[in-house]
Amino acid sequence: MTGSGPDSEGPRSGGPRSGEPRPGESHSGDSQSGASRPGPEPVPISVVIPAYNAATFLPMTLDSLAQQTRPPAVVYVVDDGSTDDTATIAEARGAKVIRQQQRGPAAARNRGVEAAETEYVAFLDADDWYGPDKLEKSFAMLDQLGATCLATDAWQVLGDRVDRRKNDTRRVPTVLTQELLIGDNPIVCSTVVARREAILEVGGFDEDPVLIATEDYDLWLRLAHDEPIAYLAEPLTFYRAHPDGLSDNARFLRGIERILAKVAAMHPGEAHFAQLIARRRAAARCNVAYDLLQAGQRDEAREVLREANRLAPSWKSYKLWLKSMLMGSRGGTSSQLGGAKAGAGHDAEGRS
Repeated sequence: MTGSGPDSEGPRSGGPRSGEPRPGESHSGDSQSGASRPGPEPVPISVVIPAYNAATFLPMTLDSLAQQTRPPAVVYVVDDGSTDDTATIAEARGAKVIRQQQRGPAAARNRGVEAAETEYVAFLDADDWYGPDKLEKSFAMLDQLGATCLATDAWQVLGDRVDRRKNDTRRVPTVLTQELLIGDNPIVCSTVVARREAILEVGGFDEDPVLIATEDYDLWLRLAHDEPIAYLAEPLTFYRAHPDGLSDNARFLRGIERILAKVAAMHPGEAHFAQLIARRRAAARCNVAYDLLQAGQRDEAREVLREANRLAPSWKSYKLWLKSMLMGSRGGTSSQLGGAKAGAGHDAEGRS
């Protein structure tokens, strides 16, 4: 992702305010006055957390749920074959732990959805966390709109630093149709709250290993086929961004190809959707080409760009081709590639 960073005032509703405890902290007066007062009414939402060897970040994740202005009804931590203290930490903080042999995040999320008994399910990765009013605001918006699924913007965290809003460089509509999502995916999985029955009706997350790292995007497209996804531009979640390596490029493209083939099967013989899908396949290749150019692999990048141009020529692919020529003639560095990606890298697929 690219962009100039969050607004100058810093995190608003999602971020810690002056005098407000961060996850893991408490006010000194809580033990004296808080014990005798009833807590806020829970929202009818189960939070599902897939976790594999998540002991480092899981305490902060779970503490953010305990500090919600309206807490979730239930928290499920699905331990996906961890060998560390993930399950012990989860149980100590009151979460319900579901254990399974390692099967990946899609299977873990599905186990949590199946176990839930609430009307809504929220997803949260084990290294992300919610702002204090995330669940209260999400539930209120879903109730107000009568929507099946809601996503919000999110604060991107790099290391220990809040970097920027995920979607600060693009205008995201408040209604995300399947057509819009084919072209771009602005959704971070850890921001989503959806009706449990709607998730089950479309089959949940696809557990095919080919879709690891893109399985959430696949689910959003299937949900949006039946009803658009509501979007709130306010960042209510903090998510940790992890840099992709070049070894992820092949997996990324395989996942996108599988997902778009499924979408094409929903719209047989529809020229409009065929064109949208071709453009998306081309854009995905431009993203990969950018990464290859950053790594100095000009020939490999050009081969991918040729594929992109065969699918759907674009200004982005032409710009990247020009950058590859500059690299060849001047021994260019990654600094010469500034702006070519325009915020449309692997991150556009969300993160599982």
